[in-house]
Formats: sequence, structure tokens, C-alpha cells
Amino acid sequence: MSDIPSPSLLGTIHTAKEAASRLKMTRRGVITLGKRYGCCSLDGRNALFSEQDLLDIWQIMRAPATATKRPTASAIAFYTADASYKDLLRKDQRKIDEKRRQRKERETAERERRLEIKRDASRAKLDAKIAKRGAALEAKSALRAAADAEPLDVNNRDPAYWTEERKLRLRDERIARLSRDAK
Repeated sequence: MSDIPSPSLLGTIHTAKEAASRLKMTRRGVITLGKRYGCCSLDGRNALFSEQDLLDIWQIMRAPATATKRPTASAIAFYTADASYKDLLRKDQRKIDEKRRQRKERETAERERRLEIKRDASRAKLDAKIAKRGAALEAKSALRAAADAEPLDVNNRDPAYWTEERKLRLRDERIARLSRDAK
């Protein structure tokens, strides 16, 4: 018996155009895959495909399985009858859980430490601002006290003499005098 299969075993023979339409590919793509992986027969420049060749090309085109994401908690194998193996798995899981808990505590403590540093800086900034405002108010009060010590010259017509503080002081004196007279 010869190694050449009989035509009845080959099934239907397809041209590159027919194979491409069956596989929903381009003609050039089918020929390239067929030649690269030995899934076609060549007759001069023509590529011919059997049913088996099309199935082989289809298998070549299949996407490989991708690994799924590892579960966050390891499953304990309860299907085994060996109790020591179950205990070992539980102990390993406890270690993993303990490490995870400790890491979370460290992260929380670090976050709290950073927040406390920010709070302290904010408090210091606020205290400095309050101290600066207090110093400014004391300076204004000192100027007013100095201005209050000298009597106002109401007959003075010099515009440079009548500062805002002196105008306010004159107004306050008039209001105080009017309120005393009203009583």
C-alpha cells in the first residue's frame, strides 16, 4: 500500500479562494499559514486544501488560553482525606492572612503619621498667621493710643494733618459728645 491517500479519504479539495471564504480569511493569509505549517498541497503556484488541512489551520489559529487572575484568598483543599495536609494548608493561609493584616496596619500607621505631620504644619502656619495679625493689631492700637494722647487740632486746615485715623477719632468724639448731650 502506498503513502498517498486515496481521493475518497481526502474529502473535498478546495482552492485558496474557497478555503479563505470558509475560514473567513484573506486568500493570501490562508496560503501563508498553509505553507508555514505544512497544511496545504502545492500544484505549481496553486495551493490546494483538503478538509483536514482546513481543520489544521483552524487549530493553528486558535488563541492560547490565558492565565486567570490568581484568587485573593487561597482555597483550602477539603477534598483530601489527609488531615495533616489540611492543617498545613490552614496554617499557611493563616500566615498569609497575618502578613496581609500587618501590612495593612503598617500602611494605616504610615498614612496617619503623614496626616499628623500635615496637621502640625497646618497648625504652625495658622499660629504664625494669628501671631502676625495680633502684632499688626497691636501696632495699630499703639498708633491709636499715641494719636489719642495728643489732642486734635480742629482748627487745622492742612489736608496732610487729617489722616484717616484722625478723621475717625474726630467722628468718634462727636458721636460720644452727642450721646452725652442726649442723656
